[in-house]
Amino acid sequence: MGKKTIVLIISLFCLLSCGLEDYLYIDYVPDISQADTSARFRLPSSGDEGYSSYFRRFEIYYRIYISGQAESALINTTALRSGINASLNSDFQGLYSLTDKTSNSANPSNLETVFSNRQYFKLALKGNIIDNVLGSGSLGGTLEIKFPPNPGENPELILNGVFSYTLQRARSGLNSVFTPVPDLDFLNSRDLCDTSNVTNIKNADVAAPNTNPPTPDTPRYTYVSLYIFAIGEDYITRIYSQPTHIGIFRLAEKS
Repeated sequence: MGKKTIVLIISLFCLLSCGLEDYLYIDYVPDISQADTSARFRLPSSGDEGYSSYFRRFEIYYRIYISGQAESALINTTALRSGINASLNSDFQGLYSLTDKTSNSANPSNLETVFSNRQYFKLALKGNIIDNVLGSGSLGGTLEIKFPPNPGENPELILNGVFSYTLQRARSGLNSVFTPVPDLDFLNSRDLCDTSNVTNIKNADVAAPNTNPPTPDTPRYTYVSLYIFAIGEDYITRIYSQPTHIGIFRLAEKS
């Protein structure tokens, strides 16, 4: 028996004795029912693939876009996204390879970095820790996110139709700390639309318009785009589901 044959047999024996390496997978959040001011969906349960073994929490990432265009319809086409802000469509298309549920090649990893590179930040909740709200207790529940058009009315995250939480902007990201202007509310205002505030130390979570920027004498609007994904862990390995796009919503006026 030759040396090469012996090496092959030993390698095969080690592979069989150690077992094939498990393919770590955690299922994505199912398709979302979108409307122009809200989104509603069912969160995976502990019986869905990967959730009983690996799941730790869901995370939601967002980015705000300034626009000179008012849009009240469901924003779900290239034309509408581009008309609002070219960066909105660019980000959507850039992330599509990860969100495409028909793809067999999507391999999500390091999603915090992926979203951070596009200036997306992790959603916060007023007076609550979002990691706790979207932890194991949320599995199998229904989640609704509402962006009411009424001036001064803050958007909400509603779990199981009972528990309501006010959405808030982030103060920091993977490699940044900033001070949102004018505050943490998801409400449109002159300060939020002021492109001079779109800096890494102020409104790092905001994208300035690429063309036809609003001026003090023209209407100004803001929109938010959100994604959700699950995070799991297997000892030292972090596992991600494919992200799911929650939707794009116009922010109500602050007052």
